[in-house]
Amino acid sequence: MKKKMVAMLMSGILAVTMLAGCGNRKGDEEKQEESSAVETSAAEESETQVISGDNDAVNAQAYGIDLNLNLDDALQGQYKGQEITVFCCTGEFSEPLQESIDAFEQLSGAKVNLYVYSFDELNTKISLAFSGDEDMDVCCFVSAYMETYNSLGQLANLTALSEQYGAESYNWNGFSEALIGRTSDENGVYAVPYQICEMMDFYRKDLLESPEVQAQYLEATGKELTVPSTPEELAEIAAFFTRSQNPDSPTAYGYIEQGITNALLWSWMGRLGYYGGEMFGEDWNVEFNSEAGEKAMEWGKSMLSYQPDNWNELGFDEVNTLMTSGEAFICENWSSAYPSLNTGEMEGKIGCMVTAGNSPVLSGWSLGINALSEKQELAWKFIEFCTSEDGELTRVDNGVAPAREINMQRVVEAGEDSGFYEALAESLACEKTVWGDICLPYLGSQGTSIIDTYTQSVYKGEMEVKDGLNAMQNDIEAAMSSVQ
Repeated sequence: MKKKMVAMLMSGILAVTMLAGCGNRKGDEEKQEESSAVETSAAEESETQVISGDNDAVNAQAYGIDLNLNLDDALQGQYKGQEITVFCCTGEFSEPLQESIDAFEQLSGAKVNLYVYSFDELNTKISLAFSGDEDMDVCCFVSAYMETYNSLGQLANLTALSEQYGAESYNWNGFSEALIGRTSDENGVYAVPYQICEMMDFYRKDLLESPEVQAQYLEATGKELTVPSTPEELAEIAAFFTRSQNPDSPTAYGYIEQGITNALLWSWMGRLGYYGGEMFGEDWNVEFNSEAGEKAMEWGKSMLSYQPDNWNELGFDEVNTLMTSGEAFICENWSSAYPSLNTGEMEGKIGCMVTAGNSPVLSGWSLGINALSEKQELAWKFIEFCTSEDGELTRVDNGVAPAREINMQRVVEAGEDSGFYEALAESLACEKTVWGDICLPYLGSQGTSIIDTYTQSVYKGEMEVKDGLNAMQNDIEAAMSSVQ
C-alpha cells in the first residue's frame, strides 16, 4: 500500500510543472536544457553583501545590525569531517542559501553540498530521495507540500529533533502563523519556514500621484484617484488606465496578472475571501463551489478586458516586463517581483499594497529533513542556523521576504524600503487568505491542475462559470476518493 501511495505522490508532483509562486517558472524550463544540477561551493555575489569582512561568520552583520549566528556558542567545529546534502531551487532561493552555507561551514566544520535544480527537477529529485533513490538530507520545498509528504512519513519531526539537538536560545516564536501553521500538525513541526511569498498589487505610484492624471480621473469618473481597496474599485481604475477603454490613458493596460497554465487559478482565488467564501473546509471538503466562488470567478473573467489579448501567455517575467516598460498601471504578482519592478527607470515609481479585497493568495518555501537521513543531528543544526532570527537576516535582500515578522520590523527600522515590508506584513495579517498551492493529501499538485484547467476553460469562454466550478468539485472529490 505504501508503494502505491508513493507512486501516486510521484505522479501528482510530476503532473504539474508550474505549481508554486515566488519565481520564474518559464525561466526554469529554459534552464533545464543546461546542466540538470549544479553543486555550488562558493558564495554567489549579490547586490547586498550581508556578511562583513572576508565572509566572517563570527563578526557577521546585516543592514548594519551585528548578528549572533552561533546560538549558545554551540558550533565549535565539532562536525569536521561530516557532510550533508541539501536540495534547493535555482535563483532567489539558492543564492542566499549559499551565503548561509559558507558561514555554517566556518562555524561547524562540516561540509554542506548544495545541489541546485530547476523547479521541475527539484520536485522529481526530492521525491526520489524520499524513496531512497537519491542522497538528500535537507530540502527546500514549497510549504504546501508538507501535508502530502508527511502523509507518507517522509519528513522528520523537527520539534523532536530540536528538543534533542537544538540550542536552548533557538526561538520558535515569531514565524508567520500562516507559514508555520502550514508545516505543522498536532505532533509537531515538520518543516521550518524559509521564505514567505504572497500575491501583492504593484502600481504606478508616479501616475497615481500625478496632479494631471488625478484631474483626468476625477473628470472621467467623478471620483478621487486612490489605491483600490475592493475588487470593484480596482476594476474601475483598470478601465480608466486601459487604452482600449480610454484613448487618453497613459498606459496600454489597466491591469495584468499571470495567466499561464497553473497560474491563472490565482486570479479568482484571491477574491474568494472578499466575497465571503473559502477554497476548502475541514478534511478538504470543497467550499469554493458557492455563490462566493461564482462572484469571484465572474470578477476574474471580467478583468480580461483590461489585459493584453495574449493574457494566457503572461507569466512571472512577462508581467514584470509589461510593468517596467510602462505599459501597465497595476499588476498582481508574487512579492518576489518587487526588486525587478522597482529598478531602472521605474525605481521609486512603483507602489505596493495588499491585493484589493484583502484576501491575498499565499505561498512559501520551507526547510525539511528527509526521514531517511542518517545525519539528522547535523541536518537539524543546519536548519537551526539558517532559520534563527539572526541567521535569517543573512539572506534577506530587498524583496526576498523573511519568514519571521520580527525581521520585517528590523529591516524597516534599519531604513530599508518600508512601503514593501509594511504592505507584506499587512497582507500576512489579513483575516481571509488562501493558499495558491492546492496540494491534496497523497495527490501532490493534482488539485492545482484540476482547478486551473477549468479556470482556463471558463476564462476562454468554453464553459460557463457554474459548470466550471461543478467540474472542479467533481474531479477533486473523485481524486480524493481514489486514495481513501
